[in-house]
Amino acid sequence: MSAPMTLPDAAQPVHTERAASLFPDDTAVEPLARGRDFEYGTCSNEFEFVRSLPSGLVYLRERPAPNELGRIYPPHYEPYRFESFPAFIRMARDFVQRGKVNVVRQLAGEKADLLDVGCGSGAMLRLLRRYGKPGWVLHANEMHEPSLLRLDQEGFVTHPGPIEQVPGQARFDVILLNQVIEHFADIDALLQACRRLLKPGGYLLVETPSTSGLDFKWFRARHWGGYHFPRHFYLFNGDNLSRLLSSHGLQVSRVSYLASPAFWTQSLHHRVSESRWPKLARWFHLTNVPLTMAVTAFDLLRAACGGRTSNIRVVARRGC
Repeated sequence: MSAPMTLPDAAQPVHTERAASLFPDDTAVEPLARGRDFEYGTCSNEFEFVRSLPSGLVYLRERPAPNELGRIYPPHYEPYRFESFPAFIRMARDFVQRGKVNVVRQLAGEKADLLDVGCGSGAMLRLLRRYGKPGWVLHANEMHEPSLLRLDQEGFVTHPGPIEQVPGQARFDVILLNQVIEHFADIDALLQACRRLLKPGGYLLVETPSTSGLDFKWFRARHWGGYHFPRHFYLFNGDNLSRLLSSHGLQVSRVSYLASPAFWTQSLHHRVSESRWPKLARWFHLTNVPLTMAVTAFDLLRAACGGRTSNIRVVARRGC
């Protein structure tokens, strides 16, 4: 079995910029974690996550500068090439992702415009087309031009470039931020754009890593998979994410905790890769079916018992 993640090579460091909390009343920060690009080895930097107080927001203190994004998102970045994964991996992912389609079906009417922000290869859009409602018009937004070109050829409405540059207002019934918000340096501008583009009464569906899970507590000093060094800039929990959305005129209607097998397997991979037996790290990944099934079942059971996991879904609505 070959691992989908590679250890860093002798890559050069990227230039960085200093980040700050999203909450103006935060008065202090505490060091939380240090780590490197465990998955792609795009740079040699050691990065630091801090926790801002009292909000509890976790963020990358020194993050890659905007001109370095092409470095930290290499052509073989997994969200760009999901359609090339083995069939059984795609089938398992699609089974999980169909749960999101069911949520969207509850939010959108028979005729609706839906926008997937940072859609990657378009896996979610294809599921929305297959299992959604016939009257839906599906829109794709992505910075990766090859992905958008393929989606355009498949008949999706495409919007290249930053979401802030998508023209118009009150255009969409539902906007999806599916494992995307944590990648944005300017989240305030992102949410302002989403509110502008949502129709009155329209919904924003956010799914993002949560710092409330047990795997975060166990691996938070360095190896937690949800850090995704250095591509995740801001990490939330249910309380501070709800507060942030509310501050942008988006009323939170639902908070759910979901299974996160990827973070468990990545956390174990990163820990073992820096142990006495680094070669064993190749067994800790999503294609290890028994491991993935075990950690998925654990998270599902924990969520069913009212526990919080490391994957959160928040549904918010724009008022009039």
